[in-house]
Amino acid sequence: MADNISDLVLEGNAAARLLQHIFVADITLAKIRCAACDCTNGIGSLPLYAAPMGAVMKCADCENVLMRAVETPHGLWLEMTGARHLKFHTDRHAPSVYRAKEFREHADAG
Repeated sequence: MADNISDLVLEGNAAARLLQHIFVADITLAKIRCAACDCTNGIGSLPLYAAPMGAVMKCADCENVLMRAVETPHGLWLEMTGARHLKFHTDRHAPSVYRAKEFREHADAG
């Protein structure tokens, strides 16, 4: 356990490294859990509804909207309020965000 709460607070680059590690994983192996029916499906099994204004991915079991993606002149947007979580399977070892000291050392070394 940390002696001081400030030992747990990292700067923004550490958060960016964590997210970079997560989003580099192979998305085809990811599993998504539906917030409406609590079932888990592979990303590749989701029905995709694509339109000029954006894309919608729905739960394969209950058709709840899990994710919305749209590209605008201001950037690429991904909204996931219909999902409980998106789990990536990876062989790579990532430092735990719960072990801030080790994560800080890894972030500083990178």
